[in-house]
Amino acid sequence: MRNSWVVSCALLVFPMIAFAAVSSVDAWNPSVMAPTGHFYVVSAAAILAAGIGVALLLCVRSVRETRTLFLGLGFVGLGLIFGAHGLSTPGFIVERGGYPYGVIVSAGISQIVAASLIFASVLPDPWLPARRLARWSPAIISASLSLFVGYVVVTLARPETWEIVPRGETWDAFLAGAAIALLAGAARRYWQAWQLTRFPAQFAMVASLILLAESQVSMYFGEPWYVDWWIYHGLLLASFGTLVGGWAVEARRARSLLLFSRSIALRDRLDHVDLAQPETLEAIEEAMTGKDPYTRDHMSRVAEFAEAIANELGVDERTRQLATVAGRIHDVGKIAVPDDILLKPGKLTAGEFEQMKHHAARGALIVQKSKVLSDVAEVVRAHHERFAGGGYPDGVAGEAIPFAARIVAVADTFDALTSTRVYRAARPVGEAIAELRRVAGTQLDPRCVAAFLAWLERQDAELAHAA
Repeated sequence: MRNSWVVSCALLVFPMIAFAAVSSVDAWNPSVMAPTGHFYVVSAAAILAAGIGVALLLCVRSVRETRTLFLGLGFVGLGLIFGAHGLSTPGFIVERGGYPYGVIVSAGISQIVAASLIFASVLPDPWLPARRLARWSPAIISASLSLFVGYVVVTLARPETWEIVPRGETWDAFLAGAAIALLAGAARRYWQAWQLTRFPAQFAMVASLILLAESQVSMYFGEPWYVDWWIYHGLLLASFGTLVGGWAVEARRARSLLLFSRSIALRDRLDHVDLAQPETLEAIEEAMTGKDPYTRDHMSRVAEFAEAIANELGVDERTRQLATVAGRIHDVGKIAVPDDILLKPGKLTAGEFEQMKHHAARGALIVQKSKVLSDVAEVVRAHHERFAGGGYPDGVAGEAIPFAARIVAVADTFDALTSTRVYRAARPVGEAIAELRRVAGTQLDPRCVAAFLAWLERQDAELAHAA
C-alpha cells in the first residue's frame, strides 16, 4: 500500500513540476515546429485510445456491465475525436497554411467528452439507471459511434463548422477545470475499487486517469508548438501506454476487462450495507452474478444452512448473525479470482488452486472496507480452515477457528457437494451426508456437523409428514 501511494504521488507531482519548470525558464521551452511529428504522435495516441475503448466495448454483454459501456465509449470517443485533431494537422489531409478551426478545438472536445463518459462509468448505483441503459446498449453504442465518426468527417470536410465552439482564456480554463475534476473523480473511484482487488490493471487505470488529467494543464496552458505544449502529447501517450501495459501484465491471469465495473459496483454495495436490511447483503451477492452465477446462488444457500445450524446449536444472537451474514458473502473474494480459473471446467493445477485459495483472505480484506461488516471479516477469512489444522489461509485449528466460521464451513461443504459445478455433477444428498460424517473431526467441527444433520433429518421428516 505504501509503495502504491508513493507511485501515485510521483505520478501526480512530477509532470506538473516539469511543466512549471519548463514554462518558467525560456531556455527550457524552445519552439519545436514539427507538424509531421505532431501528426504521428497524435495518431499513435488516438489509435491507442480507440483500441482500449473497443476492447472494453467487446466485453459488454449484459445489463450488469453498463459501467464498462460508458468507459469504453469514453476511450473510443477520445480516440476518434482526438484522431480528427491529428488528421487536421496542416500538410497531410488538410492543406498547409493556417490552422483550421477543427484542429484547434478537437483536442479540447475529445478530452471533455472522454472525461464526461469516463466519469459516468463510476457514478454511484442510485445515479446510474443501469438496467434501463443496458437494455439499449447496442443502440447507444451505434449512436455514439455514428456521432464520433460524423464529427471526424465534418472536421476534415468542413472544419469551419466548429467555429460555433467558443474559445478564449476563460472558456479554456473552464473546460480544463471541468475535465480535470471529472477525471480526478473517476481516478478516486477506481483507486477505491483497486483497494478491493489489487489487480495491476486497475492500478494502471488509476495511473492512466491521473496522467490524462495532468495533460489538460499542458494542453490548455502550454504555448502551441513550444515544449510546454508538447508535454501534453507525451502525457497522453504515457496515459494510454500505462493502461495497455497494466493489461498486458495481467493478461495471463484476469483475461477480462469487466473487473473495472465489477469492483466499482462492489465498492458501492459495501458502502450501503445495513444488517437490519437483508436486501443490502443481497446486493453484494448480486455484484458476483456477472462473474459467476453459481457463486451468487451458492452464497444464498450457505447463508440459509448456516442460520439453521446456528439455531440448532442454540448459539447466542451475535454468533447466529455472524454465521448467517458470513454465509451470505463468504465467497465475495472470488471477485478477485481470474475468470479462467473460477470457471474452469476441469481440475485446477497446483498453481491455479493456489490462486483460488487467496479468495478467503481477499474476501476478508474486501469485507473490512465496510465498517458494518468488520466483525464478519474474520469469519470470511477462516471459512476454509480445517478443524484438525492444515486449512487456509492461516492453518489454525479447533477452537482457534471462529465458531461462526466452523458453522459456515459445514454449510459451505454440504452445498458444494450437492450443487452442480462446471467441473462436476452434483452428488446425491445421501453421499453428501456420508462425506460430512467422514470428515467430521478432521475437516469440520463434529458438533456443527451433528447439528446440521439433525436439522436436515427433521426437515426430511416434516416433508414426509406433510406429504
